[in-house]
Formats: sequence, C-alpha cells, structure tokens
Amino acid sequence: MRAGRAFLLCLLGCCNLARPAVAQAEDRTPRAGEAFTGSVFGRTVDVPARDRTRVTELWAALQFLPSGPESRTLVPQAALVLWRSRNGGEERVRAVLLGIYDDVRWNRKLDGTLESVLTFENTALPWARSEFVEGRRIASEELQWSVVRAGVGLGTRFTIAPSLQDNAVEAALTYEPGVLFFRRGSDTSESFQPPSDAYEGRVHGRVRADAFERNLLELPHGGFGAGLDAFWAHRAGWRDWGGGPSGPHAADGTRSWSAISGYALAALPVPFVSSERHRLLVSAYGGAGSNLDRFSTLRLSGGSNAGDFESLSQPILPAAAFDEIATRGYGILNLEYRFEALFFLFLHARGTLARADRLRSDAQGRFVSRADWLNGVTVGLTSGFLWSSTIELFVSRNFGLESESAGVFSAGRNAAYVSFTKSF
Repeated sequence: MRAGRAFLLCLLGCCNLARPAVAQAEDRTPRAGEAFTGSVFGRTVDVPARDRTRVTELWAALQFLPSGPESRTLVPQAALVLWRSRNGGEERVRAVLLGIYDDVRWNRKLDGTLESVLTFENTALPWARSEFVEGRRIASEELQWSVVRAGVGLGTRFTIAPSLQDNAVEAALTYEPGVLFFRRGSDTSESFQPPSDAYEGRVHGRVRADAFERNLLELPHGGFGAGLDAFWAHRAGWRDWGGGPSGPHAADGTRSWSAISGYALAALPVPFVSSERHRLLVSAYGGAGSNLDRFSTLRLSGGSNAGDFESLSQPILPAAAFDEIATRGYGILNLEYRFEALFFLFLHARGTLARADRLRSDAQGRFVSRADWLNGVTVGLTSGFLWSSTIELFVSRNFGLESESAGVFSAGRNAAYVSFTKSF
C-alpha cells in the first residue's frame, strides 16, 4: 500500500498515537526517496523508492484570515512545480508555473564547475492590488501592475556532503532585464498618478548552500542550509508618481534601488534525546534595501515554505496575508520542535521572533515608516495523504499584526493554512 492509504488508518486509530504504533528499525526516520516498509496499527505499509531528480507536482493552498485585512479573508494560491536534474546535476531546471505567475531557472554545465544560467519571471495578475497599513486597505492607491523579466549569466556549483541530488553550493551572477506595466484600478483616486511603464534592468547575485538530509515528506531532517540574494537595479523611462497618502512607499521617480536578503537554517537532534523522531529546527531570515519603493520593496507573507530546497529561502511571517507587509528591512528568528508521530505524519510547534519596518499611522493620521515587533506562534501537521500527495494544516497567532472586528482594529491576528500537493 502507498503512504496515503496508511493516512486513513491513522485517522481511524489516532487515539492510539500515544502508544508505539509504527515499527521502525532502530527508530530511524525514513529518508526522502528511499524505499521503506513499516507497520501502522498492525497493517504493513510499503513505500516504494522515488526518483528525486524528476519531480512534477501540483500544489494548491488556502489561507484563512477570519479578521484579517479587507479582501484578504480567504487567500488562495496554486502552481505547477517542475524539477529536473540530469547527468548528476550538470543540467537543472526548476519551474513554478501558473500563467499569471511564472518563475523558471535553467542551469547547464559549461566546463568544470562553471555553468550558464538562464531565468524567466512573469507576474501578470489580472486584478488590481492595494497596499495595507495596520490591516486597512489603501483603496485610493489601488493599481494593476505586472512585470516580465528574463535573465542570463554565469554560475558555479559543486557537490557537498551528504552528496544527495540537492546537496551543493552554487553561486551565480545574472543580468535580468525586465519591463514594468501599470494600470489604474476601479478604486484608484483621480488624484493618484500611476507610474509610467518602464524598463528595469537589474544585476542579481545569488548564493545557495544545501547540506540537508530530508525525511520522507522532503522536510529537513538533519544538516544545514543557507542563501543570499543581492540586487542592484536601474529604471529607464521612469517618472514621478504618487499623490496619495502612503508616504515612503508611494513616493517619487527614484530610478535606482538595491536590496539584499539572506537566510540560514539548521535541523538538529533534540539534546539528550536519542530518538530521531524528535527534531529541532532553527532558522533566521533578514533583509534590507536602499531607495526602495512600492514596486521594489521586500515583501513578507504568511503560509508555509515547506517544499524543495529553494522554497526554504522564503521568509514566513505568521498570520500575514500574501505579500501584505512591504518592508525596507526585517529580521525573523524561528525555533521549531517537530515530532514524527508516524513515519508519514509530523507534528510541528514553532515560535517566531520578528521585527520589520512597515507603514504605520501617526497621531495626525499620516503614514510613517516604523519598525515593529511581529512575533507569533504556529502549530500544525504535515502528512502523507492519498494519491501520492502531501497535506499541511497549520494555525498561527501573530501578536503584532492587526485584526478587524466591526470596524475596530486591535493588535493580534489568527490564521489557518491548508495546502495539498499532488505528485505525478
């Protein structure tokens, strides 16, 4: 049977989780891609080996913010995810495809550790977007804006321990020309001047290091990972824009900007506990920029960054809506305990310390940029499911973000998140 059938057995017998339910040799956690045979409540479960160099997944998620920002109560997301690694990693393609959003990266070995890099990015959402300040939507500055961007450059890559298909250090420098497009929304104020369509060329320096062993559901089990992204960009044909109230993020005709962000993660055993079923995960994220405006600022979202090696680079802020927090600087520290209840079922408890620069209202009702604490807690589970799939269920509480009730805003916000990933 596949792990998904075992999930139903787990639900029927979940009251017995406190008793030893899974027979595993020496309590060893099954690793990603390995064949595995275990037993759940007396039933034998066979998990076949899986080729991790060729991945096709359909992913869908829904975030529920019962008292979140206007128009963000339910936030759906979806994408087709492709990963191909050929000839021992000499040629690699990673693609996240949706049509209205696409992100593709293709690396190919040239000589030794030198490789060529091609990229493509497309964001063309067919609806207008607004900024949010303390949970309130700034409808008067609503805009429909899109970007199409390609890239070309050179990189280097070499394998590191434990020498699995995603364990490597890679670095690249690319030039990424793009075009920005802007249109008014239905609620845009007549006094608000949209930006002009413009060319934006940027230089992107990128580093990734991955030395993780992963469990059956591709979650980091042991080891470390780290990364860095640095950008310098210049716009041509850019003119002054704005005229609304959003202060620093709705400003002027700034033509050049720069930003840097990085992360580091470690998956560790729990001190004084010999079983592999108990793990600690420590992660840190940070970023800052110069001359950032609404269309280049760093963004923080809620949800999950579980998935492949690149997904780990995304900072997650508990209970934030998608791209809700526009920031010129942030720092996030996470400490998570994870328990392997069954070989395909993992329980999570995470605490988050976060501080970010964001727009706030002052005593006169003007918008000013100010650094705030946005700490939170998250609990949930990740599990194998039917049809070669994985589900995530999480609930979060953020003590700094705002909630709205009957037109009154107060500190503290709850959120629920569910995702479903089907492998083909």
